[in-house]
Amino acid sequence: MIKLFDLREIPEEYIPKVGGKARGLNSLIKYGYEVPEAFVIADIAEDEDLESVAQRYETQDLGLVSVRSSASLEDGKDFSAAGQFTTYLNIEGRNDVVKAVRDCVASLRNETVRQYSKMFLMSEDCRMNVIVQRMVRAKCAGVIFSRAPMRPGFVLVEAVVGLGENLVSGKMSAQQYRVRGNDVEAMPSNPILTKEQAVALGEAGKRAEKLFGMPMDLEWAIDENDCIQWLQARPITIGESVTMNELDCEYDASRVVYTTGNIGEVMPGAITPLNISTNLLSLDWAVMKTYVEIGCFKEELPPYHFIATYYNHAFFNMSTMYAVSHSALGSTKETMDISICGKVFEDLPDSDMPDKPFLVRLKNTIPFIRLVLSGEKSRKGMIDVVSKLHFDYNTDMNGLYRQIIDNFKYMKMAHYYHYGASYYSGGATAMLNNSLEKKFKDKEALASTIAGCLTQIDDFESADILRSMRSLAELMVKDNPSTADASVPELMDYFDNQASGEVKLALDAFMERHGYRGILENEIMNLPWRDNRESFCTSIRSVLASIGKDDKRDEKAWTEYAEDILSNFSGLKKKSIWNSILKARKGVTYREFTKSKIIYVLDQFKQAYRALSEMMVDEGILPERECIYFLTQDEVGLLLAGDRSLVKKALARKRIFPQQMELRFPYAALGVPQPISAMSSDPDATVFHGTPVSRGIARGVARVVRSESDAMNLQKGEIMIAACTDIGWSPYYSIIGGLVTEIGSALSHGVVVAREYALPTVVNVTGAMDLINNGDRIVIDGNTGTIVIEKRADNK
Repeated sequence: MIKLFDLREIPEEYIPKVGGKARGLNSLIKYGYEVPEAFVIADIAEDEDLESVAQRYETQDLGLVSVRSSASLEDGKDFSAAGQFTTYLNIEGRNDVVKAVRDCVASLRNETVRQYSKMFLMSEDCRMNVIVQRMVRAKCAGVIFSRAPMRPGFVLVEAVVGLGENLVSGKMSAQQYRVRGNDVEAMPSNPILTKEQAVALGEAGKRAEKLFGMPMDLEWAIDENDCIQWLQARPITIGESVTMNELDCEYDASRVVYTTGNIGEVMPGAITPLNISTNLLSLDWAVMKTYVEIGCFKEELPPYHFIATYYNHAFFNMSTMYAVSHSALGSTKETMDISICGKVFEDLPDSDMPDKPFLVRLKNTIPFIRLVLSGEKSRKGMIDVVSKLHFDYNTDMNGLYRQIIDNFKYMKMAHYYHYGASYYSGGATAMLNNSLEKKFKDKEALASTIAGCLTQIDDFESADILRSMRSLAELMVKDNPSTADASVPELMDYFDNQASGEVKLALDAFMERHGYRGILENEIMNLPWRDNRESFCTSIRSVLASIGKDDKRDEKAWTEYAEDILSNFSGLKKKSIWNSILKARKGVTYREFTKSKIIYVLDQFKQAYRALSEMMVDEGILPERECIYFLTQDEVGLLLAGDRSLVKKALARKRIFPQQMELRFPYAALGVPQPISAMSSDPDATVFHGTPVSRGIARGVARVVRSESDAMNLQKGEIMIAACTDIGWSPYYSIIGGLVTEIGSALSHGVVVAREYALPTVVNVTGAMDLINNGDRIVIDGNTGTIVIEKRADNK
């Protein structure tokens, strides 16, 4: 039987039962907020006799009213169910009120309500209560977020003319007022609210957060007498607390130097929360472990002090990295800059860390040298890690998750050994650069010459990808000449139904060795070639286009580049430089070997998480497989343990992820990195400069490649313009004439491969993907790092 309560006098035993909307308004009244007169209908059934409701409406003489749901699953601290039920406004007369109440109750049967309840609460049970409330004759109305998204310390007030329903239903755009204390940031032109009204609303929002003990979302209206009336109060739910920078590092970064260098090539663009909490966290731990071993720090630092995330993008914390130059002899800020980024940050400060005493630095130099010389140790250690990593899929989802957690140590150790190999490689190149820079005044020419010394390296894992792919392509053309011009769907059909036994064996051999590689392979969400045949066919299609065509480039032997350097020295100095060159070349081999094994290890976790996500979907825990990538590793465990609220968080993060992918950041910055406009450089400029990393001159039509679908349009001889030199792009090196990237260094994995194919390459060209257009005729000079637009495309 239904129960009717004055909104101000709901019995305590019914407070938990009347739904979040009625509960929130009742609390506002108790806290002294002005709330329009209303009554609550509780324990209501769809076939209930509503005569008592009609009588109550007439007795209270409410006149024009709103009829709104206050369902049991609405406006909770975890889930809002906002917009799931029907609201009726400007209702008048007993018959219309009764009808609106019935229709409100009937909305419980909506399929969207049932799915929402099932997905987020693991139950389809939801009980309806209804609020009948006097309408406010609103001059303006809106909502308040007691914590403005992405603006700590501010309250966000949104306002529209007339009814607030126009705002919450999405029918009108709101004016926004960001309020802090007695100030309003940037009042809108033609403001709906006065500054005093905006401040009063902001203060009320902050007060509500304090009284409710949590961030709040409030609906308000200003009536014809200029009084503020409060229409709703609900917690800001988990989904709404997800913002672009929700997972930002929280320590003081005002004096920290950050760079996208190196890490922006390893993990370009935005990174999923699962990748941040596994792959990136492991790399951060590996760097920290080496610094503790050297003696830079006495104990482990908290996570993300070496590699930080902002807006889900990764940045090296150079200020922490510089600690080695203050803790051991033989390292400087400049050598660290070159080792990690291939260039010196002359305008950015060193770490605030003071130099350790000389004797301490001398002592620390021993483990530092051991690290720099740890190439072979790293290779053997990586082989051991790969041999021990194993997943048993004959288990349930909790058993598989426990295996993931138990095996996580192998991902961390894999990064540790790769970092050791990278230190060997980067250190060798930095020391070679340091020993030559006094003799060579032109730094760009020196960088280009050193890059030439690092070409034509045997036993080079990454370069074998393209060699093997080319061999496979030659077999395909021999087997069926039409494959040379086949589309991606045609190639997929060819492999499935037409390929000869020899081609299939060659394909299996390629997948056995390189099938775990792929485009943007360092993201745990992205499938490798083995599991994404469309991506593989897209890549090999570019290689097929080059078969039988003369694509040889003028290539200078690496020994000639070395002789250009050695001719400036004699005696022991010349011998020392020669040994440094050989060591730098060896370092590339170590680095590329451990890099390939890092991707292999990550692929094992990719397979495990894919299997786990499929189990969770089958069990009704996840609505879709991709959701698992938008939870952290710990959150996956909490979801398995029953915290259903995390599903909404995952869906919210997935929704904003494409926006995070679009963000661009400066190559280096002091303080928390902030997104920049891609067109911050002169859009009318025709000459650009970057870092030359692979010698030669190329002239051709520009092709901007932001995605794999863009790469499919690459034509023979075009100049590829990309964000970074991801190894997954290397199959396209066989047809393009040159390469320009926005970030990169001489030791970038893709650059190393580009040099193997004598592909003129210039990196660190800020804003290249926006300043150079598809169809522009350009010249790139891999000797000087200069790019010239000879003619703009007609479609600019």
